[in-house]
Amino acid sequence: MTYLHESEARDLILQPVENFGDIYEPTAVDEIIQLTRCQPYLVQLVCYEVVELLNRDIRRNRREADTAKATAQDVKEVIPVVLERGDQYFRELWKSLADSDRSLLRRIIYGETPTQQDRGVVRKLTRKEILTQEGDSFQVPLVQKYIEQLLEEEQT
Repeated sequence: MTYLHESEARDLILQPVENFGDIYEPTAVDEIIQLTRCQPYLVQLVCYEVVELLNRDIRRNRREADTAKATAQDVKEVIPVVLERGDQYFRELWKSLADSDRSLLRRIIYGETPTQQDRGVVRKLTRKEILTQEGDSFQVPLVQKYIEQLLEEEQT
């Protein structure tokens, strides 16, 4: 699945249904866009978890229901839950990759720069919307965070 245009992602975030309240500070919307790179499923998953967090905070009276606004910090706070709830999506993505793909992604996470020999794998992972064209960074920060977490778990 390809990405939404940024304007479409902003519309999805701000107006997922008709007459949706104004619940996001602009920095929260920017953070969602940055973390998901406008991948529709991830945008919706992050928004769902932010709304859940906001509702919990309102119920606990930490925020006023009429004026409660999700912040960029709220978006960052839900990342672990998003990685857990989206586990099947991320796991399927990881499992769909060849060993050479996973090896390159591991090396990038550990700070290595792709070599000339990696060109074919970089092109493939760029087409799959995982790496940037330069091949030295992930297109979707949430995908990178998931893989980092996966590698951490492998080491324990």
